[in-house]
Amino acid sequence: MSLDYQGKSVTFKGKVRATQAGSQLTSEVLRVNYGKDFNDVREMIATGNVRISQGTRWATGDHAVLDQTKHTVVLTGSPVVHDGEDQIAGTKITVHLDTNQSDVENARAIIFPHESKAPADGEAEDRGPAAGASDASPAGSSQASAPIGSSMSEGRNP
Repeated sequence: MSLDYQGKSVTFKGKVRATQAGSQLTSEVLRVNYGKDFNDVREMIATGNVRISQGTRWATGDHAVLDQTKHTVVLTGSPVVHDGEDQIAGTKITVHLDTNQSDVENARAIIFPHESKAPADGEAEDRGPAAGASDASPAGSSQASAPIGSSMSEGRNP
């Protein structure tokens, strides 16, 4: 650990692990930039094998920047967001922590169909997509927006 009083930052190196409110971040290096004191965290910059997890959702990448003032996490360096078996990748993923929405540049998604409930008597059965994984990449679009907190099979790519 190194502390820079004038630069108002603390840098952790090695197998770094940070936990807050049910979320966990791991990386090789983590720099925390703060304001007037150590309790005023402004930004955290993680580099090297970054993984951010919460429950069954997790995101990976080479680099992540958590901006406390904007309430966002920006992942770059082959970023991928997972929700159970489903995943979406791109060149840059911005997670909006206030809304649980993600903006994904150059999005590529792998979505596994989920079983639907049996239809009630007299209703037609909606079989949905064929069994197995489907690989979707929005045609003519370089950006997709997807909520982090819900299943990716709900058609979140515009």
